Amino acid sequence: MKFSFDVGVEERHQVTFSFDKVWGGLSITVDGQPVHRELRVLSVELVKRYQFTVGVQERHDVLIEKERKLMFAGFRPQQYRAYVDGQLVAEHTG
Repeated sequence: MKFSFDVGVEERHQVTFSFDKVWGGLSITVDGQPVHRELRVLSVELVKRYQFTVGVQERHDVLIEKERKLMFAGFRPQQYRAYVDGQLVAEHTG
């Protein structure tokens, strides 16, 4: 699953989220620069949250949630939600 969304009005940034269910690689970038990277082999949590701040002069709080099913999560679609300053800006399933 890979998706992008824009953050900011005067100071624009592009946030890109990428997760490979087969290999477990997860990365989050802002304007092409890595913010978070991990390799998820085993997960106990049903909802994983990633929080960070974007911008210098115009700062925004970003939250990305990745929600998986309880059973056979690797074979079932997962929910992804992105929030900027508490407002839902993107929602994807895959």
